[in-house]
Amino acid sequence: MATRYINAKTARLYKSTIGSSYEQILIYGEEVKTTGSPINGRIAAVYRSKYQGFVSVHQITEKSALEIYYIDVGQGDAALVVTPNKKKILIDGGFNNQAKGFLQWKYQLADLTAPKLEIDLLVLSHADQDHLKGLIDILQHDRIVIKKIIHNGIGMFEGTDEKSGDLSTDKKHLISYHSTIGDLQGLQLRGTFDKWIALVKQLNIPYSAVCSETGILDIGDPKIAIEIIGPIVEQSLTGNKQLKWFGNHAHTINGHSVVFSITYDKVRMLFSGDVNIEGSAYLLAHPEAAEKLKAHVLKTPHHGSHEFHPPFLAAVRPQISVVSSGDSPDHGHPRANFIGAIGLASRSKEPLVFSTEIASTFTDANEVDLKSIIPNHVLNNADIRGARLFKKRLNGMINVRTDGKNLYAMRRVTAGYWWESYGPIIAEDYPSVL
Repeated sequence: MATRYINAKTARLYKSTIGSSYEQILIYGEEVKTTGSPINGRIAAVYRSKYQGFVSVHQITEKSALEIYYIDVGQGDAALVVTPNKKKILIDGGFNNQAKGFLQWKYQLADLTAPKLEIDLLVLSHADQDHLKGLIDILQHDRIVIKKIIHNGIGMFEGTDEKSGDLSTDKKHLISYHSTIGDLQGLQLRGTFDKWIALVKQLNIPYSAVCSETGILDIGDPKIAIEIIGPIVEQSLTGNKQLKWFGNHAHTINGHSVVFSITYDKVRMLFSGDVNIEGSAYLLAHPEAAEKLKAHVLKTPHHGSHEFHPPFLAAVRPQISVVSSGDSPDHGHPRANFIGAIGLASRSKEPLVFSTEIASTFTDANEVDLKSIIPNHVLNNADIRGARLFKKRLNGMINVRTDGKNLYAMRRVTAGYWWESYGPIIAEDYPSVL
């Protein structure tokens, strides 16, 4: 069988060589295995090892695309990037096990004959639980191998995070900076972070902090470049690394998220963690960093919260923006003023703004469904039984694909056409930073 890729915005996996009946609707960049010779312009194909049918020969190519999966993990962040040479980059893991569930589904890890999943680079943007906790299950999965981890250098410690040992004498810098596991030796780590570090150590995964000085990372795919833009690390008078203090630990760890770009030919994608007003302004104060923020695709900062910096969005000028947020707990994300601001900052006349939370839908839950999620003594309560209850459908995945020149973006819908899809969208030139 030959490996081919869908080269149209959407394509049908037809049931036969004639007629319009189809088994699946496939999106740009999806991989199929083809065999035999074309009949009536269609060739036999297998999708995900189990869906068999026929695809149009005009809708397949030998060239693979760069794929980004913005995973719906509720109130948190998680994304998977698959490069044209099939290198895999996982960015954060959310608060729950939905990122792990997606990886199990996509790579068919329940099938023990399938190869193990190798993650070439895991980026922990910062150690807040809504980015970190879901990674614990992923690291513990016996069919997932993590080859390298990078992070922002800020740990979580027992006690207050603003004790004298954490801050410089002038209270302007965070000095409890770490790069390797060894730097944390003997320190009292907090909760999930403690478990995370113990697991990284147990699995002997290379683990190091990155900053703007790191520059370009080599992931083994010559077609792409990964560049670290933030955090920006300073040096104390004694030569130790330290980070600017943004008033409290929450603002400091968010503001110094790992911010990085991935460039493939003419397309640049930016991942911004939870960078906030203070962190954004600090990056923009460094011209060399500000220039590198330009991107066609943006994973927006901090779940579309109110703590955004309009000049940062104006520096990026994205054509496609993706907000990763959820409704439990409900922080009101994405905020209405953020959605307006990101649309205003776009370089396109018709900008695309996606939200994993908005993309998710709910359906009526029948009594069988309710019994599986609500205890009987609660379900039997007349008020509960009379309420209109719903269960969530996980259609919150946002897919972005590119061939290095054109962009495609889509999300699943429950309607018969299956996908809300856009493309090809030409990657426009970078405008000057405002």
